Amino acid sequence: MTKRLFPDGFAFGAATSAYQIEGAFDEDGRGKTAWDLRNRDEHGRPTGPVGDVACDHYHRYREDIALMQELGLQTYRFSISWVRIFPDGIGRINDLGVAFYDALIDALLAAGIRPAVTIWHGDLPLALESAGGWENRATIDAYLDYARFLFDHYGDRVKTWYTHNEPWCAAFLNDGPLARQLTIAHHLLIAHAAAVQCYRRSKYADGKIGIVLNLSPQYPASADPADVAAARSVDGFLNRWFLDPVLKGRYPADMVERYAGFGAGAPIRPGDMETLRSNPSDFLGINVYSRGVQKADSDNAFLGSKDRPDPNSVFTEMGWEVAPESLYDLLMDLEASYGVEIQITENGAAFKDSIVRDGVVQDDDRLAYYKGNLLSVARAIRHGCRVTAYYAWSLFDNFEWGTYEMKFGIVHIDPVSQKRTVKKSGLFYRDVIAARGLDA
Repeated sequence: MTKRLFPDGFAFGAATSAYQIEGAFDEDGRGKTAWDLRNRDEHGRPTGPVGDVACDHYHRYREDIALMQELGLQTYRFSISWVRIFPDGIGRINDLGVAFYDALIDALLAAGIRPAVTIWHGDLPLALESAGGWENRATIDAYLDYARFLFDHYGDRVKTWYTHNEPWCAAFLNDGPLARQLTIAHHLLIAHAAAVQCYRRSKYADGKIGIVLNLSPQYPASADPADVAAARSVDGFLNRWFLDPVLKGRYPADMVERYAGFGAGAPIRPGDMETLRSNPSDFLGINVYSRGVQKADSDNAFLGSKDRPDPNSVFTEMGWEVAPESLYDLLMDLEASYGVEIQITENGAAFKDSIVRDGVVQDDDRLAYYKGNLLSVARAIRHGCRVTAYYAWSLFDNFEWGTYEMKFGIVHIDPVSQKRTVKKSGLFYRDVIAARGLDA
């Protein structure tokens, strides 16, 4: 029997990002991002997967909104493409790009779906990337001009804002030395806090604003103090280096000391930490997919650890362990440590989808993943955690940053015809939304 597990006011949605679904990469005045140059030869011809068409959402957004209605989505999290608004990252505004998001937002509202906007989701304008990207502190000023325009133009209709999506990835998933990575991380954090301040000074400051962090709860492989210390170090690297500045206004002391041992640190200028302290987020958005299990490893000089997941677990196509109980643990830890409202801004799994029966993609592994994680969310709410929204990642099988092979969608998209087909997991999620609960 289905039990009602989620309170009134809890919002169910799905999430996407501009570059991963929009396509139309060279239409209506859109500028270039660094992603537009990847997997191409010197003549601009694709040499591998690219986002030129992706899910063709730019041309099919009305069809996609109708699909969202069928699924019962109450909110839709999407990002705005910086280069559709400012083709060069700064300066000239592209009216056609502005108009596209006007139409999208208005159509969502007309369908009874609340828009929730990510300001920056990994697609930095090429002009800014070429000038040093987030390593260049001037990018903060360009970002604030862009954010200010969004607040002023769309803020009458958009009441949920996310400054950045997964800044940890932008900072640390590169080849740079640690000092460069910490510089990028610090500039992203200052840009976030300054954008929060900018929003609260805007003419439509009656909504909420926060940041989206990718978090992974870390467990020691045993009770051995060395394993416990290893898990703590990885937690500091993956989680607390962004959590503490955003929610406490300071960097974690243990990680400051660790990084100093490698001759690196955040390039803090006078006033930076006050900017962080005085502009707390209204909520914390978290992208959560799996967990880590850490074993002490003396060969790893950086963190002293090695990930040792349970070999008997189920793993996704990304190689991530399916561990829904870890989401409950993470939520309760965040409540205890930070006491902040939480939105689960991404949660989902990539599995192979090959069996179609009765016109439905039979993705039972993904359905089981969602069921386990949603039960963990409901349990955390029951135990006092302030979780107010859940977004499935992703609405569609999309361009997964270099590949179309990793399929996270609750809706299948045929890459040739662009036909949309709701998967079994999507039908399950629809029923959860309608009942505000599921079989426990």
